[in-house]
Amino acid sequence: MGWTDSWNREFHEAIEARVQAEFRALFPDGLRNANDTEPWIEKMRSFYYGRMTNTAMLLTAAAAVLVAVCSLVVSVIALMH
Repeated sequence: MGWTDSWNREFHEAIEARVQAEFRALFPDGLRNANDTEPWIEKMRSFYYGRMTNTAMLLTAAAAVLVAVCSLVVSVIALMH
């Protein structure tokens, strides 16, 4: 579990940096009302975390398909001999 902590921290820090940079790009002068800032940032965070999760799931699914295809090829070769 210890080795994933630093990896997760890097991911979260990268996402947070991206969210803050994107917020500053969209609102260079900030929002008129400071109370509106956190909800905007939270929406952006949830978007990026959702995007990260979807990408991770797609990569996991692609790896699983690759393993399944390799297993199928090996089993077909074994049956032919």
